[in-house]
Amino acid sequence: MSERKHRTQIVRTTGILQNNLGVALTAHLDLVNLNNDPVEVRVQVLNWGNAVTQTNPVSTLLDITQTLPGNTRMAFNATVPASFHYEVRLSVGCNNDSEGDNVLLTTYGRTAVGGGQVVGLSVLDSQFQTVTVESCF
Repeated sequence: MSERKHRTQIVRTTGILQNNLGVALTAHLDLVNLNNDPVEVRVQVLNWGNAVTQTNPVSTLLDITQTLPGNTRMAFNATVPASFHYEVRLSVGCNNDSEGDNVLLTTYGRTAVGGGQVVGLSVLDSQFQTVTVESCF
């Protein structure tokens, strides 16, 4: 039986946000690779539930790993249940460390896909925090 290897990964996160509406909202994400070369990225929206204390996310609302071509923008949407907490994360592939600074992510809450923005749920790229997380592979 093989032993799992632990490694650390640099992740950019919004931190915990809350859908403070009485209905589900759409977390809209705009991702852009400003490099000329493609970059492997992972974009996640994690559901942290609505409990006062929550250990680990209760579910994953969006989890996409793909190669983003150079000079390309992509949009993603995830539905966040009413009154639930959520987090948006971005990881740039290990082989792309030097290009990670040129991959930008912005997120905001919408009342529906194509609907109006929810005040207080916009996070610009410069507002994301960089953290180190341990992952198993």
